[in-house]
Amino acid sequence: MTLTPSTLFAVFMGGGAGSVARVIVSEGITRLSSSDFPLGTLLANLIATALLAVVIIYSGDRWGRDSIWVPLLAIGFCGGFSTFSTFSIDTMRLFQQGQTTFAIANILVSVCACIGIGLIIFKTLSK
Repeated sequence: MTLTPSTLFAVFMGGGAGSVARVIVSEGITRLSSSDFPLGTLLANLIATALLAVVIIYSGDRWGRDSIWVPLLAIGFCGGFSTFSTFSIDTMRLFQQGQTTFAIANILVSVCACIGIGLIIFKTLSK
């Protein structure tokens, strides 16, 4: 990837769209769920991981090295849609509220599920 003004603009636009999508997903799930477990953040991270895996797999075959789609989708949208900072704050909040089981479950489920979904997609689509 060549760092150009158009590449930076693509990252900017994708990041903004991804961030808005994350808020919609996270808040939507939070409103539907009565659980203290941060399901919205988990779902956003799972979707972002899955989408990133698909973009990485298909970008090599379909787009050239300097295509604007990789910075727009992989770096921008997926970077804005996924949220390590919210995951971290959610986990700290659970620990502070004495919900140690939920906090540890959040760490284990989030990390294992995101790596798992990435592995499944790479194994399935990279054939």
